[in-house]
Amino acid sequence: MATEPILYTVGVAPHLRSRTSIAALNWTMVLALLPTEIAGAVGHAYGSASGGQVDLGTMSQTLTAVASGLGVEAASLWFLGIMGTLTMALGLGMLVEYLTQVLMRQPYRALDGHGALMGALLGLMMPPTTPWWVLFFGILLAIVLGKQLYGGIGGYAMHPAVVGWLILLLSWPHHLYPIGSASIAAASVWSVGATLAGGLFLWWQGCIRPQIPIAALASVAVFSLLFASRLNGGPLDQILDGHVILGAFFLATDATSSPANRRALWIYGAGFGFLTVLIRAFGVWPDAVPFAVLLMNILSPLLDRLKPRMREVRAS
Repeated sequence: MATEPILYTVGVAPHLRSRTSIAALNWTMVLALLPTEIAGAVGHAYGSASGGQVDLGTMSQTLTAVASGLGVEAASLWFLGIMGTLTMALGLGMLVEYLTQVLMRQPYRALDGHGALMGALLGLMMPPTTPWWVLFFGILLAIVLGKQLYGGIGGYAMHPAVVGWLILLLSWPHHLYPIGSASIAAASVWSVGATLAGGLFLWWQGCIRPQIPIAALASVAVFSLLFASRLNGGPLDQILDGHVILGAFFLATDATSSPANRRALWIYGAGFGFLTVLIRAFGVWPDAVPFAVLLMNILSPLLDRLKPRMREVRAS
């Protein structure tokens, strides 16, 4: 008797049918982050971050000396340095993912771009003054501890980039916040606006589900009004501050760590916004977005159990 051919295989979640490949999805998200990278680098290099002038300490003197020797402006050199750091983060994400897959004897998927995306997100969530070795350690933790130990894409429970970022925050908080909370992604209103444009581009391309960002931003606005006495600024200030836009469009929408059914998506996004405002109002951390993302990641499997009711269809 002839052996029947295998018509399909079953793997780990998410099980969403789409014409778009995983590689195309990841590289589209990396492309959507490019405006944020450029706007953030401009904001830090030319002084719009942190109220007009970034204090770089001894680095400022070094940059001035090097720029004088090369005959260029220090701001231009700083801009190129920031863009170089972000490019390095992207490359390190791919390299660490490939080496981890080799050591763990897993399928080689570094060219799918997921490691590059994690590196790019981590680079954007940290100030440009963060030492390269801290960034490298964060990417290593994100890929190995946050992702590959669970089997890679579809297996991890929490967003890998946020896992790496929080470990760095708890280990070296002085490197993540040497100039306030002005990361590259939060350098100015222009960098936040660029992130919003990138998020809308992902929505237009069908790379993310709109329920999460809509519910997240609406929730932040509503709860900002409720906790107005404990917050600085109104709802718009809370949305434009920190990594809210980045979290709503790029972090909370991760297909592996977010819910699958539509009702859960609305609750998930609203919970993200609520926790962000709650931690800002009563917590001590400058940026509550990563904490809110991880907490909602933990609740994601429970939210997916909230399935819509099935209606009985009677034959006429």
